[in-house]
Amino acid sequence: MLRQLVSARSRARVLLAARSFASAPTDIAKLRNIGILAHIDAGKTTTTERMLFYSGAITRMGEVHDGDTTMDFMPQERERGITIGSAAISFDWKDHRINLIDTPGHVDFTIEVERAVRVLDGAVAVFDGVAGVEAQTETVWEQADRYKVPRIAFVNKLDREGASYDRTLAMIEQRFNVVALPIQIPMGENSEFYGVVDVITMEMLTWHGGDGEQVRRLPLLPVTGNEKMQALYAKAAAARAALVEKASDFDDVLGDLFLMEEDVDDATLKAALRRITVRKPDDAPRAVLTLCGSALKNKGVQPLLDAVVDYLPSPADPSSSPFEATQIDKNHTVLKTLQKEADASSPLSLLAFKVKHDRQRGPIVFFRVYSGTLNAKAQLLNTTRNAKERITRLMQVAADEADEVELITAGNIGAAVGLKNTFTGDTLIAASDNTRLVLPGVEIPAPVFTCSIESDSLSRQKELDEALQHLQREDPSFVVTQDEETGQTLMSGMGELHMEILQDRLKTEYKLNPSVGKMRVAYRESISATIDHEFRYDTMLGTDRQFAKVAFTLAPIDPESSKDGTNRIKWKKSETKDASLFQKLPHGFVQAIEDGFQSGFGCGPLTGHRLAYLEITVDAANCEFDNDSSAQAFRSCASLALKEAIELAMPVQLEPMMALLVRTPDRCVGDILSDLNSQRRAHIQEVGLCSSMRVGRSRIDAHVPLANMVGYATALRSKTQGEADFSMQFLKYSPAL
Repeated sequence: MLRQLVSARSRARVLLAARSFASAPTDIAKLRNIGILAHIDAGKTTTTERMLFYSGAITRMGEVHDGDTTMDFMPQERERGITIGSAAISFDWKDHRINLIDTPGHVDFTIEVERAVRVLDGAVAVFDGVAGVEAQTETVWEQADRYKVPRIAFVNKLDREGASYDRTLAMIEQRFNVVALPIQIPMGENSEFYGVVDVITMEMLTWHGGDGEQVRRLPLLPVTGNEKMQALYAKAAAARAALVEKASDFDDVLGDLFLMEEDVDDATLKAALRRITVRKPDDAPRAVLTLCGSALKNKGVQPLLDAVVDYLPSPADPSSSPFEATQIDKNHTVLKTLQKEADASSPLSLLAFKVKHDRQRGPIVFFRVYSGTLNAKAQLLNTTRNAKERITRLMQVAADEADEVELITAGNIGAAVGLKNTFTGDTLIAASDNTRLVLPGVEIPAPVFTCSIESDSLSRQKELDEALQHLQREDPSFVVTQDEETGQTLMSGMGELHMEILQDRLKTEYKLNPSVGKMRVAYRESISATIDHEFRYDTMLGTDRQFAKVAFTLAPIDPESSKDGTNRIKWKKSETKDASLFQKLPHGFVQAIEDGFQSGFGCGPLTGHRLAYLEITVDAANCEFDNDSSAQAFRSCASLALKEAIELAMPVQLEPMMALLVRTPDRCVGDILSDLNSQRRAHIQEVGLCSSMRVGRSRIDAHVPLANMVGYATALRSKTQGEADFSMQFLKYSPAL
């Protein structure tokens, strides 16, 4: 939560970043909107802290283990030493403005990564040089792929025993099907790591001073009589040649030079590497530049910042501009898709990607301006919700601090007070603009854990309801519902840690102490057979007859092909919802049929859980209507038809399956396997001493039902004396046993 008053020390450390916004460059080509992405404990926050320090945004570096880092400002973050919420800050580096978002690495807080990635132009993926590519690394990489975010990689912790740059690059190539383009190689290994070689310029980089603030660059030469330097030069020269050869496969200019066997100078190589990274949005990220270092030991961060400026895109580069927007009318009917330029002089459009509740100021909405210039006190239209909004305070954010500004231009990230009806993923434009636009929103993951919650006293029930409402608005992956049968309030989230953090926030921020029930799993229901079905709805409502008939095919969707379980409604053959193609069925009835099916998805026949993995193909030619038909009749007909068809299509209950990774001392492997097999219904995928792990430790990969993982954190701590850890990510829904 943004705070007006913080300790003098914290205030001094972040004030420089907040105040410097007034001198932000107006040239959009010198903006960089980047995120730091990684698995938990890979060193994201430590890397970010060094970036802020070396750029002059803060005057003293904090440490995760001391609980005083700039970006982890929530009490829960500092207590646990993990990032829970995405935090934004702006700073300058070599005449460029960098808007940076630090994101969580724990799978329970994946929504924070999702909404951050949505507004980024580029990203730095941080890898643990010991562990390599880990479970959540793959998840955040997929999220960046989904939004087509260009990225560079930083292999961290190379000073640690068991670290391997080459092995990590091989894992990156294997897991992500990309070509790694190392523009640096390390000097020394593990505890002997002392610097890096820039293979583009063939220079040695070493770090000096108390905090590594001095970077010394020396030419790398094959010193006669010095075997160590000769070997290093030979290795670097081979690395440069390999870099040119591999990069030539992805850039035509470099490819021509390579084929003609001409020398490639530093400037030409850097320009080619930038073109490779700053690709068009339709191109897959086929090659990734890699750098290396040890953020904790203050080595490698300044060249990483240089790479952010040199290689990652600005909002005006082809990977970000033009951007896609959908033009709609007042009724939210889609008119056409537009390509808009990221320009400060264009009509205003911005996307809200996060909301935080401040108990004094109300909701604070974080946004990115995609085009135009946003002024303080601006009157806006939320086109997603068709609601008028007015900004009362416009701010530039630096972690948990904010300074008021008069305007924010295209490409920049800011925050505003006064937007009462705006939620994550909403689009806002100028209220005076006649062209209504909607930008692509944010994909919200479905929660998998549910538990009941009750106020400790009736007198505080209203306070609890309001607190839950605030938390739900802040975190779209947190859902609050009412059980229709019992009347209980239910809250659903992404995992045990997620729910634990939310409960803690109720106590610390809202001074509430509610009773929380046992964790329950979000089951789904589906079908196991394909059927053709017709349903005739002919009834009297009072003195009015209502008539409709629908015909459709109901089929199951393979969970392997649709991870989120979204249901699909299609129309037979080449028919679409365009009214001109429905000579028989009026367009208004088409939407009513879809609405009826959608309402029927909410409750299955077995246990009342939501229906998922269904595909409905409507046969418009065999649907019927007459003079007594109406949209309401078709909505009711479709809903009742689906209920009847589900019963005939052999309904099944589905349970969420998780991909589990346990990292443990070797001596505990047997006990953990025994527990997973006998108590958790796990399917063990792999066990062994993986080359990517520390000496004396093993990893266990398994697929396990989420229902059997409730309370696993406590059980694992007990079995291993707290020396093992685990991570989970959603895999798929499978038939429940």
